[in-house]
Amino acid sequence: MSDIFLPNEVQAKMAMGAVKDPHACKISMLWNWYTIDSCFLSKTWHVTSRGMFAGTCIGVFFWVIAYCWFHRFIVEYDNAIVDYKVKKFNIDTCASCCGGNEGECNDNDIPSTEETDKSINNDNTENKINVKSPGSDFWTPLLNTFSHKWYLAWLEKKKNEIYPSPVEHIGRSGLYLMEWTVSYLIMLMWMYYNGYLIITMILGYFFGQLLFNYTPLTVIPKRDYTTPSCA
Repeated sequence: MSDIFLPNEVQAKMAMGAVKDPHACKISMLWNWYTIDSCFLSKTWHVTSRGMFAGTCIGVFFWVIAYCWFHRFIVEYDNAIVDYKVKKFNIDTCASCCGGNEGECNDNDIPSTEETDKSINNDNTENKINVKSPGSDFWTPLLNTFSHKWYLAWLEKKKNEIYPSPVEHIGRSGLYLMEWTVSYLIMLMWMYYNGYLIITMILGYFFGQLLFNYTPLTVIPKRDYTTPSCA
C-alpha cells in the first residue's frame, strides 16, 4: 500500500520513527570502545556522560571484587559447618566415654587424629581390595553413576561423612543460587564486548583473587621426625 493512502497523522509518525535518535543506545556484539550512549543490561542503564561511564567502570570493578568475596564466603561457610560438626562430634564422643560428664574429660579421652587416620586408611585398604585396574571396566562405573545411587546416599550416612542439616542445606542452596545469578550477570556484561569494561572486569577479578583467595595450597600430613643415631 502506498503511503499516499495513509492518513497524514500516520505518515507523520512514520516519518518521525524513520529519523534515528542521536542518543540511542549503542550496542555491539563486536569489540568496541563505546563510552557515551553505551547501555548495559537494560535501557535504564544508559550512559549519557563520561563521568557516568567512569562510575560504571568503578561500580563493575567493585562488583567483580564482591563476587570473589562472595565465592570465598560460601566456601568458608561450608568449612564452618564442617568445623562445627566435627567439634560437636568430639564433644559428644568425649561425653559418652566419660559417662556423660563433659567436665571430667581429658585430652586423652578424645580420639586422636592418628587413630582416626589409621581407621580411615584401614577402611580405604579394605575398599581397595576389590578395585579393578583403571580402564579394565568402562561400563560398570558409568552404569552405577546413571543408577543415581549417589542421590540417595544421604539415607545411609557413614561415620566419616558430614552432611549439613536441612536448614543449612537450604541456606547453602540459596547462596549458590545468588552466586550463579551474579556470575551470569557478569557474563552478560562481558558480552557487550566493551573494551573498557572488559579491562575493568579483568582487573576486578585479579584484585578480588588477590584479596580473598590467599589460602593454603595443601595441608601436609603430620609426621614424626627422629634424629638418626651416630652409633
